[in-house]
Amino acid sequence: MTSSISVIVPTFNRAQFLPDALSSLLAQSRPVAEIIVWDDGSTDDTETVVQGITGPIRYFQAENGGKSRALNAAIEQAQGDYIWICDDDDIALPDAAKTLGGLLDSTPAAGVAGGSYRRFRTDPDTGARIETGPGYWPDLSTGSPLRHLLEDIFIFQNATMVRRACYDAVGPFREDLPRSIDYDMIVRLAARFPVALTEDALFLQRKHDGVRGPAGAQHAAAKSDDVWKQADRAVFAPFRDAIPLSLYRAMFDADAPLAERAALLQRANVYARRTDWDAALDDFRAAVQACPDLPLSDTELAICRRAMAGKHGCAEAYEPDMRRKLAALPQQGPAGADVTRALARGTAWRFKVALRERKLAQAARIARFCAALSRSRPAGDTARPTVTERDLLPEQAYAY
Repeated sequence: MTSSISVIVPTFNRAQFLPDALSSLLAQSRPVAEIIVWDDGSTDDTETVVQGITGPIRYFQAENGGKSRALNAAIEQAQGDYIWICDDDDIALPDAAKTLGGLLDSTPAAGVAGGSYRRFRTDPDTGARIETGPGYWPDLSTGSPLRHLLEDIFIFQNATMVRRACYDAVGPFREDLPRSIDYDMIVRLAARFPVALTEDALFLQRKHDGVRGPAGAQHAAAKSDDVWKQADRAVFAPFRDAIPLSLYRAMFDADAPLAERAALLQRANVYARRTDWDAALDDFRAAVQACPDLPLSDTELAICRRAMAGKHGCAEAYEPDMRRKLAALPQQGPAGADVTRALARGTAWRFKVALRERKLAQAARIARFCAALSRSRPAGDTARPTVTERDLLPEQAYAY
């Protein structure tokens, strides 16, 4: 018997976009069992628009309480085996339900199925749809979905289908977060259940100006960078304790001390990319102390370089106090020297960008950082150990 799919569409004052979103869900090549539209206190004509559309739609109204509260309430009403949450302003491609449901059908161990997307804007003069690629999409040829998700979000709710039992296991969406609730939830899910991925585009993400966020915490699209930076830090702060180091260790195939070191470096990478450099420094230090006299493997060097590639930049690392603390790592041995040199190498591209954009003060700060972290001698001809990153984590790694 084919598993049933419940679609949840939380909405707030998006009556102009809802017809496109709902029509695309009703036109799926694998029909969905129900579409729950949860109106989070809209003041426009959302109700009239929804009532004018024919199909297996269940409409609910509630006072405005934010997207998390709307989703939690809607999930309680959902009757399907699989839950597919879709935004009210995006457009599902015709085979999205078939693709995501098929991944879950064929991969019993997976709790989550995900895929890619394309962005689009509507030309205000012609009404034509202008499509571009996804904003960020990692190289999935190496590394587990969990590792990639911890480094940055790249799959979104419209391209994510989840077994109902998995939502029940990880608990409700956090209602204390004003934004980034989807990132919080996908990390919680991916840290407990395997994720099956496809690189096929499954929906069109609408890009438009205007306000973002719940009614009580809206921000203009132009101010989103700082807002999302703080949101990322708020999301990841609890994960420091909630996601055990054992799950990071499971990402690597190596002898126990090296797997421990790689795990610490990977967690340092995650928090560096969240701009939480105090937490990252603690893990860099612990990683170096784990095997101080053994140089880093190629896999570990890549982890350190990626630590400097976060979308929120590295301004906190360039501060004199943090720069000095990082530059002291080589005093502990060759492993520390490798860490600092890899961090410097991972930052070099930002220096080039700053010069090209004529941001000379920023370029100078980056140059001082790279110079301070590159003073140590390289490991020389010492053979590097072997650490292999796993593309799939052992199923027992999720049992914690």
